[in-house]
Amino acid sequence: MDEELYTLIEFLKKPSISATGEGIEETANYLKETIEKLLGVKSNIEKTKGHPVVYAEINVNAKKTLLVYNHYDVQPVDPISEWKRAPFSATIENDRIYARGASDNKGTLMARLFAIKHLIDKHELNVNVKLLYEGEEEIGSVNLEDYIEKNANKLKADSVIMEGAGLDPKGRPQIVLGVKGLLYVELVLDYGTKDLHSSNAPLVRNPCIDLSKVISTLVDMEGRVLIEGFYNDVRELTEEERELIKKYDIDVEELRKALGFKELRYSDREKIAEALLTYPTCNIDGFECGYTGKGSKTIVPHRAFAKLDFRLVPNQDPYKIFELLKKHLQKVGFNGEIITHGFEYPVRTSVNSPVVKAMIESARRVYGTEPQVIPNSAGTQPMGLFVYKLGIRDAVSAIGAGGYYSNAHAPNENIRIDDYYKAIKHTEEFLKLYSTL
Repeated sequence: MDEELYTLIEFLKKPSISATGEGIEETANYLKETIEKLLGVKSNIEKTKGHPVVYAEINVNAKKTLLVYNHYDVQPVDPISEWKRAPFSATIENDRIYARGASDNKGTLMARLFAIKHLIDKHELNVNVKLLYEGEEEIGSVNLEDYIEKNANKLKADSVIMEGAGLDPKGRPQIVLGVKGLLYVELVLDYGTKDLHSSNAPLVRNPCIDLSKVISTLVDMEGRVLIEGFYNDVRELTEEERELIKKYDIDVEELRKALGFKELRYSDREKIAEALLTYPTCNIDGFECGYTGKGSKTIVPHRAFAKLDFRLVPNQDPYKIFELLKKHLQKVGFNGEIITHGFEYPVRTSVNSPVVKAMIESARRVYGTEPQVIPNSAGTQPMGLFVYKLGIRDAVSAIGAGGYYSNAHAPNENIRIDDYYKAIKHTEEFLKLYSTL
């Protein structure tokens, strides 16, 4: 067994569950020691208000500096009964490694680390590299913004590559040029100290009815957000972005089956891609009020709450959208509590940027196929922090060791060993090309 595979297995054997804190300190120490051993540079374990960041710099006095972001924390293993192998055994079976974190995100982290080592050993690393390994990504990166703000000068770079996008169902590498932004809020109406017998309904207001009416003013039946000014800052798609959407490979029927819904809003492949990637949305995540158990119980509930997320696109500002939401809620008579749970900026990097050009060409060389280039993901990750807080213009999510088969966040998470080695090679080729552009 070679060093690349042995080191990955040892890494995967270490629990690092951010939700519970299990194994976080041990894994951070292991990662620090591994960086110093492989790269011959000093690595630091840097405190945050929560789990630590592991940080290192490789300075080769190059003109360009690349920030590499990964996370060493993993999801909980529940439900444990559905695992066919122990979650942290790092079992090799049928040319795959099974372990929690294999795909998300330890395999990719280690692949990139060995690629940098190979280039250092061959004296072919011609770009400065800063490594930032977070320990709280799986619980929402709750302290990353504070860490970035406090270390802004140290973290300055020309480009950033995020945790990795992996392979699509056809085995093609995905290169994702951005993310949707996010505003997450909770609306609470509390009219008293206790639920009442429903005979009192003529005398009091029902928070279930009132909150449902408020929510109905936010979005129409077609999914269009009704908040005044919500769409004002949405940037028009460029021709390059429209071309990427046209090329986005989706099997409509397979997508419908995978989602498990009876029908989709759209049937046209291109329209689905455009909506998924470029439409901002208001979504109700959950609504709770009153009695929902078996049988009947006649009450007037005293409390209702709903959780909502707004997925945003360039150039929407989550903080500005929050102000517009507050104005809208005041206008429709909402007098309850508004609790915020998250602000994330949207990002979309130009397909013509050096980091994207290098990523695309290196993928072609390693995988022998045209990569799937996507203008942005439909979801969110903390890419916006690096763009908006550090002023890094170009950000991309690519070079992932996992794929559609990997069961990320689910039991029996795994990666193919060959995909791990290809991720190493892809990182090497990317770094060599990026230094020349």
